[in-house]
Amino acid sequence: MKRIAMTARATSKVAAIVLLAGWAPLPAFATGSADQDQRVDGGTITYVHQQEPPCLWGGWVQQAYLARQVFDYLVSYDNGQIRPWLATDWSQSSDRKTITFHLRKDVVFTDGTKFDADAVIANYPVWEKGIGWHGFTYMQGFTKVDDFTVELHLSEPNPEIYNVLANGHYGFQSPTSIARNTSEQKCLAPVGTGPWRVEKWTRGAGISFVRNDAYNWAPPNAHHNGRAYAQRLEWRFVPDATTRWGALVSGEADVAYQPPSVQWKNAQRQFQTLSFVATGRPQGLSFNVSRGPFTDQRVRQAFVDAVDRKKIVQAVFKGTVPFEGNGSLSKTTPLYLNVDDNYPFDPAKANKLLDEAGWTARDANGYRAKDGKTLEARLPFNQAIIDAEGAVALQVIQDQVKNVGIKVDLIPLTQTEGFAGAYSKPGDKEISFGYWVWPSPNILDIVYNHQLKGQPNGNNTTFFNNPEIEEQIIDAQREPDPKSRQQKFNTLQQWFTDQAVAVGVYNFTYNVAIAKNLKGLWQDQGNGLLNFYDAYFVKE
Repeated sequence: MKRIAMTARATSKVAAIVLLAGWAPLPAFATGSADQDQRVDGGTITYVHQQEPPCLWGGWVQQAYLARQVFDYLVSYDNGQIRPWLATDWSQSSDRKTITFHLRKDVVFTDGTKFDADAVIANYPVWEKGIGWHGFTYMQGFTKVDDFTVELHLSEPNPEIYNVLANGHYGFQSPTSIARNTSEQKCLAPVGTGPWRVEKWTRGAGISFVRNDAYNWAPPNAHHNGRAYAQRLEWRFVPDATTRWGALVSGEADVAYQPPSVQWKNAQRQFQTLSFVATGRPQGLSFNVSRGPFTDQRVRQAFVDAVDRKKIVQAVFKGTVPFEGNGSLSKTTPLYLNVDDNYPFDPAKANKLLDEAGWTARDANGYRAKDGKTLEARLPFNQAIIDAEGAVALQVIQDQVKNVGIKVDLIPLTQTEGFAGAYSKPGDKEISFGYWVWPSPNILDIVYNHQLKGQPNGNNTTFFNNPEIEEQIIDAQREPDPKSRQQKFNTLQQWFTDQAVAVGVYNFTYNVAIAKNLKGLWQDQGNGLLNFYDAYFVKE
């Protein structure tokens, strides 16, 4: 087969980030060259995070935050470029379905096991079993060419496969650990090649990491090579945003995740800050199109017309996150289409559409009704995914649609309930709300394909089932011409918007506040994951 060489300079194009007036991302790192002279070696970084996942590694982005500290990856994503990491270079077959990776020969897991082709192959079944959406990467497996060369096989061409491999989910665990350690050990303290290793995970409190003193294979977009500057990393789980903010202000913490929006301007004045709009799908409304009132396009459109989404986002989040009108792709996702001007706030139009749809009667509480049934929608939301401010936004949405006669029942779920599948079936809800972090426009395949490996696709919260549109998504994914591929994905995004199958509300945004004496912390530009490897304290 003819192969296309893709070396350390291989690049992956990304869509331009469309910025709202009055909002712009902050720098992706907190450092300065002059600070290197004042650098203090060692020390303990204390970071306060919101969610505690069930395991350190898995398919949830909150697990990717943690995995990024312990694992390394074949390639690194660097502001639109794909850079080498555990793979030194790679080439692609002419049909774009086979990629050959040449591996570094000097990498060792923290248990002493050597990283090589066998280690790569041993990890694939772990990915396949542990990442529920893995099938949508189109990966089929690795084959060994020699001790330090592997081939990755795809069922479909995937131009963003390198972005996927660079994200926090596809790191490498020691094959010795995979074979010998218990499931609990692999959950709480998996063994990687990364700059940090797990010392102890105390459930309900936090994780203690210690640096890997043998580390010497950082990617070229890191700010140094060799062991981490800090000696320890204390990762504490603090669900309440105000408490996290208080820990930073008091000096108990050096870095705070998602400070309260009301404090963000203070954070920018008093501390260093980082901000990153997640790729994938934004926080948005997904309507159940398989049964219930939202099978009628007019009712879906009326719901959206009745909500002043832009004003809600500004009022609740106070400029810390941008409004997003696109319910399928976020602003930072490759091949994104800006549809922010679709569905401006128009209650009169909403009322007209609902009248046309036959919801003209009123029940005893003033809600619209038809054939004796109230126009009512259940909206369950996972509080591990929708924080307190997001819940406030939902309450405002609930109030606004009430003005046109739609009743919304908000149903808060605990993290345990949400991940156990509560309210996840078509008969359980009429609306879903949530985000999905993913570095590729084939997020459309993940969230709108009705099946995964012959079973109902649990990622499809609209319960959408349209084989013709699903085929168009795959056709766009296969398209080799960049301009044609962009146009095909544009057409699909506009179609889902026009049909109001899903609409955006705000972009999931990682905001972080950092003490002024901690430098070098940065967010990767694929997932926005924090990199503590380069972080160091300076003399005060």
